[in-house]
Amino acid sequence: MWQAEYRLYLYPMDANKQIADNALKTALQNIEFISERLESSNNRYKVGEEFLSLICFMGCSPNIEIEPQENSPYCYVEIAKESAEKHFIAGLNVKKANCPHCKNPQLKLVQNLLESQQALSTQQCSACTEYIDPSNVNWRRSAFIAKSWVLIGNIYESEAVPDEKLLSALKQSTGCDWAYAYVRMK
Repeated sequence: MWQAEYRLYLYPMDANKQIADNALKTALQNIEFISERLESSNNRYKVGEEFLSLICFMGCSPNIEIEPQENSPYCYVEIAKESAEKHFIAGLNVKKANCPHCKNPQLKLVQNLLESQQALSTQQCSACTEYIDPSNVNWRRSAFIAKSWVLIGNIYESEAVPDEKLLSALKQSTGCDWAYAYVRMK
């Protein structure tokens, strides 16, 4: 199955919030953000009738394919399987993390997170020695930590942003605020 290199992720701002994938599916179907499930996938969906009104594309004429293609890029929506564990989601475009206390770059923090899920626990700043919760680091829309998320495949970094109506629908159905990040895999 084709995997998008460029991804826009939607995720709950509370990294500890666990949301059932069926609840997300229902919420996204209700606003017609997704339609039917793609073949050979339990959690990947075709974009729905309202997809283009719930994602705001920047620029005058985005070139996106919304119909599934055999082995070429197209937009799809994938809902993460329900998980009790937090995950660090990042790609090649991950930006440096700064300590929220002293603002010093935390290169070791990023490296630890990329290498091991155990690094999701609180870590000590190498400069000021304060403790840092990686969930509270400002990743500047290039990474995030969460138990649940929605992936929108084939959206380039800063090419589009989720409309307030989409974020509001997610908040209403899950009881928490949502944010977004861009991740490049190759």
